[in-house]
Amino acid sequence: MKTKNYLILCAALVLLVPLTILFTPGLSDSMETRMLTYLMTNAR
Repeated sequence: MKTKNYLILCAALVLLVPLTILFTPGLSDSMETRMLTYLMTNAR
């Protein structure tokens, strides 16, 4: 993959993920729960 294509892909993902989280009901809660569970199991 060429650098230009890679940068375009990264930019698209950077825009797509937050918009998906904002406009999909319940997704932010699910991601928060998973993140907190991960942090609780690995925090020692």
